[in-house]
Amino acid sequence: MTYAPKATAAFDNLLAALTEARDAYVLSQERHRDELEAVEGFPYLAHLLSEATDLLLEADRERPRFTSMVSPSRKYLGDNPDALYNQALIRGDRSYRIKGRRRGQSYISFTVHGPDPNGGINGPVLADVNDSALDFGPDGEFELILSADEHPGNWVKLAPTAKVVIVRNYYLRRASIQKDAAAFVEIEIEPLEDPGPAPALDDATVASRLEEVAAFVRANTIGTRVFGATGTAPFVANQPNDVGTPWSFRNAGVDAAGAVDIYYSSGSFDLGPDEALVMEGSVPPSRFTNVVLWNVHMQTLDYRSHRCSLNTDQIVTDKDGRYRIVVSATDPGVPNWLDTCGHRRGTIFWRFLLPENEPEKPQCQVVHVRSLHST
Repeated sequence: MTYAPKATAAFDNLLAALTEARDAYVLSQERHRDELEAVEGFPYLAHLLSEATDLLLEADRERPRFTSMVSPSRKYLGDNPDALYNQALIRGDRSYRIKGRRRGQSYISFTVHGPDPNGGINGPVLADVNDSALDFGPDGEFELILSADEHPGNWVKLAPTAKVVIVRNYYLRRASIQKDAAAFVEIEIEPLEDPGPAPALDDATVASRLEEVAAFVRANTIGTRVFGATGTAPFVANQPNDVGTPWSFRNAGVDAAGAVDIYYSSGSFDLGPDEALVMEGSVPPSRFTNVVLWNVHMQTLDYRSHRCSLNTDQIVTDKDGRYRIVVSATDPGVPNWLDTCGHRRGTIFWRFLLPENEPEKPQCQVVHVRSLHST
């Protein structure tokens, strides 16, 4: 008798996905320009497996639980040093209660996503609510019902295709929240109707979950756009050393996969060792704004020991409220320096959250680093 034939086949498929990711993604000379970019691809694969284990392999849609999406040791899909994200797999034909407490967040939101046809977690936003529309208790406590049928109080309607709920918690701190080892989000989820104890795992269940893990790995490696190739996102500048005009999924009225309360602006840096990219502009009043540097794998650079992100509590402005941010490999001796941490190229990513007016596009210029020392 052969034990677990379906799970074995699915595990073999996962091994094949990792091999494909190694050969066609990590070691791809089309994708990566130097050894640093390739070397960072191997930890990136491990981070994907870590995320997929929490979200997919250990998932129980009947009895969901929130897990942390990103951390200093789990970076993928454009993580953020100033935010704590939580996730849980759910079913659109079930009802759930979320309980939590606000503990210093500048912003909290809940987005319900449908399936991602490519196997990732970027399914369309089916429903969303932020803390402006929630009722809180005197100590910041709240409850939120997710269900197909309307409930009194805080409620989000579940569509039949609902697959995952993501909780975004943004913090404005002088030291980014992800650098605080004691930081956590007080939140839990439970089904409204008790499903009873979980049954023992079986071959088909494990096989199904492993297939989802393999699809997730493929979607976020060989299924991604080659860094530097022309993209279609309206907020992304396709020429290096520039960023796009800030743009909101909600205002565009499209089938959004990203957060709908955020104006995004993004582009890439591609700098020589003596070059610096200068970004200038002003930040509109907003709940939260920051700018982050990522590597070619959409991972934040090493924010634990380098300054590679800035939020509005950290950005130094002049008397007119305008900023000048410098991206470079060496410290130019000016405020608002973003360290490229040895990377020749990478991504610049802005988030403007619930701005009071449309954010202006940061103006970008490449200069010699030495020219900044005297300014």
